[in-house]
Amino acid sequence: MKIAIDAGHGGKDPGAVGPGGLEEAGVVLDIAKRLSAGLLSLGFETCLSRAADVFVELGARCEIANDWDADLFVSIHCNSDGPEAVGIETLYKSQKGLMLASPVQRALIEATGDRDRGLKYRADLYVLNGTIMPAILTEVGFISHPATEARLATEDYRALLAKTIASVLADYGSARKPRA
Repeated sequence: MKIAIDAGHGGKDPGAVGPGGLEEAGVVLDIAKRLSAGLLSLGFETCLSRAADVFVELGARCEIANDWDADLFVSIHCNSDGPEAVGIETLYKSQKGLMLASPVQRALIEATGDRDRGLKYRADLYVLNGTIMPAILTEVGFISHPATEARLATEDYRALLAKTIASVLADYGSARKPRA
C-alpha cells in the first residue's frame, strides 16, 4: 500500500504559531517524517509532500499524491484558536475518507487523552478536494493552547502521535490487502 503524507505549511508559511513561538510547520514536518519511517518499517511505501522546511503549493501537494498513485492521503496539521481551545479533530470529504478518519481520530484520543473534537466533513479543503484517493486531514492539537504547545514541543509526544497514526494506517492497509 502506498501512503502519501502531507506535512502542512512550510517554508514561507509557518502555519499557526503557539504562544511560546512554536511553529506548526516544524511540528507537523517532524510528525510526518516519523510517520513515514514507522510505515516504511512496517513494509508500506510512503511519499512525503515535503521532507524539509520548504513551501509547497496546495495543488502540488495533491499532484504529488495523485501522480504517485497513492492509496491513501494523510495531511497533518495543528489547530489554532484562542488559548482555551483544546482537542484533536480529523477532517474528511468522502465516505472512504470517513472510514479512515474515524479510526485515526479514535486512536489519537485514546493515545493522548486529549479532548475529542470529533470528525468533521469538510468539502472546502483543497487537499481533500484535489486528491483522488481516500484522504484525511488531522488536526493533532491546538498549538495556541499553552499546555498543548508544550506537549507538541517534545519529541516523545510527536513520536506518540506518529506511532498512533502509523498503527491505524497499518491496520487499515492490512484489512484492504487482497487475499492470496
